[in-house]
Amino acid sequence: MSIEYLISKYTNLIYKICLDILCSSPDAQDISQEVFLSFYLHIDDYINLPENEIKDILCRIALNKCKDFLKSKSYKLKLLTNDNETELENYEQDNNILEEIIKKDEQNYIHKILNELKEPYKEILTLYYIDNLSLDEICYKLNCSKPTLKVQIYRGKKILKEMIQESDGGDFIS
Repeated sequence: MSIEYLISKYTNLIYKICLDILCSSPDAQDISQEVFLSFYLHIDDYINLPENEIKDILCRIALNKCKDFLKSKSYKLKLLTNDNETELENYEQDNNILEEIIKKDEQNYIHKILNELKEPYKEILTLYYIDNLSLDEICYKLNCSKPTLKVQIYRGKKILKEMIQESDGGDFIS
């Protein structure tokens, strides 16, 4: 039985074992090659064995090589660096940090200005802008009519706009 015959017959099996354990095609290919190289280096010990025993030996070598690879420092380092880089890339793609900071700063500024308002404007505009409640929800919560609420929101927005312009904060409210 030649090494070429064994390689051609068991390459797919060894690769499948390695892929199932390592979950990485490039790593599975590398380990599969190492399996056959290791077998070739000790072929004199195995050449007289029946084919089914050689198959078992190849499978055991594959399992052991995969276990050694998973225990290796290089694999652990690869996992650490790839995971952190991937997480960072995903975070950067999903979140624009500068926009988050600006938005948070604007929210803090709006909270501060809203807290300086007198009642009922403070409560109404907090419900409207911060809690994002609809007019109907605010009417229900405060037990007031919709026309009254609209007038109070209009007046509160006007006062709020003046306060923002006085503090040179720009124009957040439209």
